[in-house]
Amino acid sequence: MNELTKIGKKRTILISISILLVSIHTIYFYHSVRPEIESKKLITQLIRFVLTVGLLIMVYKGKNWAKIISIVLFSLGLLGALIALGTLETPFINKVPLLVMIFVYSMAIYHFGFAKSFKEFFKYQNSETGIKETFQDSKQLMESEKFWKIIETTKSKSLGDYENQQSELEKELSKLTANEVLEFDNKFRTLRGEVYNWNFWAAAYIINGGCSDDCFSDFRGWLIGQGQLIYENAIKNIETLTELKETNDGDWEGLSYIATDVYEKKTGNDMPQGIQENFEITGEEWEEDENDLKKRFPKLYTKFGME
Repeated sequence: MNELTKIGKKRTILISISILLVSIHTIYFYHSVRPEIESKKLITQLIRFVLTVGLLIMVYKGKNWAKIISIVLFSLGLLGALIALGTLETPFINKVPLLVMIFVYSMAIYHFGFAKSFKEFFKYQNSETGIKETFQDSKQLMESEKFWKIIETTKSKSLGDYENQQSELEKELSKLTANEVLEFDNKFRTLRGEVYNWNFWAAAYIINGGCSDDCFSDFRGWLIGQGQLIYENAIKNIETLTELKETNDGDWEGLSYIATDVYEKKTGNDMPQGIQENFEITGEEWEEDENDLKKRFPKLYTKFGME
């Protein structure tokens, strides 16, 4: 479950609780201003309350029909509250519950109908309620030919747009079994670990004008996304990266997380450990000094405007 999905889940729960509290207060207020409780009316209200609880549970579970009914009912409730607010001749303090109702119903309509976080949570819940594939803890790597074919396909379809490439990779991985997705991720992390090297960090540093640990991890994931030829040529000679026509302005985050998201949607479980990625950096360390970088990587230094 990604961060946006978690936000959608949290807000769905909070809005649902708010709606139920409004319903409880409405029932209480109705009977508190009357000399005695109207039993039939109370029973009707309690039945409606139970139905509302059930409807919100179905919305939480990702049922589209429940979402549509909820939006319609909350819209009608909002309209009724607005009419009451404008027509009731009563002190302002007595109108506060109506204002709260208007606010809660408005938030519910927006959240269920338009919020990106709810759409992500709704999509996640629908994937969760489907038939899940079995999974196994595997350290098997995807074959290189198959792996690079997937990468090249996503790069070709995205026409060089890195954000689109992430979407295309999600589509391609969704066609695989859960275990194949795990094998893809194992291969991806193996390749990323193989270039955990000072020369590659220097390249990322020069291209981006600085590069932290996280930035370097994202850079290596992005580099894999550029395809087999660019990746393998860079291993042979890091300065072949001067042939890159586009570096996405250093915005390299994203590709590394796609397999994990797809796996979770397919299985309803977190991605298992798989292989252990290499975190022992290799090569000769460089100094964060222009002269040292310029001397050791002259072509990269010239190409990416640090001279």
